[in-house]
Amino acid sequence: MSEEELEDCYKKCLEMIEKIQNPILKDCCQKIYQDYKEKLINKPATHGFHHFFKGGLLSHMYSVARNSIRICEMYPNLQVDRDLIIFGSLTHDIGKVNEYKDIVDIENDNPHLGNSSVLLGHSYEGTHIVENYLKNYEIEEAFKNQVLHMIGSHMNEYSEWGALVLPKMLEVFIIHFADEMDADFEPAHEAIQNAKPGELYQVRNAPRPYYKSLNPYYNTERKLRR
Repeated sequence: MSEEELEDCYKKCLEMIEKIQNPILKDCCQKIYQDYKEKLINKPATHGFHHFFKGGLLSHMYSVARNSIRICEMYPNLQVDRDLIIFGSLTHDIGKVNEYKDIVDIENDNPHLGNSSVLLGHSYEGTHIVENYLKNYEIEEAFKNQVLHMIGSHMNEYSEWGALVLPKMLEVFIIHFADEMDADFEPAHEAIQNAKPGELYQVRNAPRPYYKSLNPYYNTERKLRR
């Protein structure tokens, strides 16, 4: 992404934050994005899987927030808390600002992983960062735990890099599915574009290759009708 694209993406994140109704969550999210702007626009989201480019972390969190909002619009009768969804989407991977050292050698595929990535993981780092910010506000303890739950459980699985606890709120499931969608689709863009019809193509470290459609009416240049 160019510097102009990254700045535009950052601006769109700030616009999403403005949609948060809860003044504490809005102010907290604004401060996090102000304080971590430089790292957000310079660091990748992951190494070897998705959004491994400068500003990949910011791009990914924006996309997850955008996807989450659209899921809410598709299912308006769910009556989920959009404040939690927007805040959680925009901070779910904030712990990754500490996963990589300040210099990330992307061209040589060297992430310079910091020791927090190995010993703590981004779910813990993220909840720790956000909890430290929330200490500056008068917020009910039970609600604060719900806010932190959006970050600590968004991976929806126990693993070396996964969740601290499994999801117990519908809002975090929305964030999880939006996260999975963006993480799976982003690395497929280049691979599918370079594949020929009917040809198998590999998406980075995916467990299996995929086929490109042989449908004679399949036109990658044609936009879907709305």
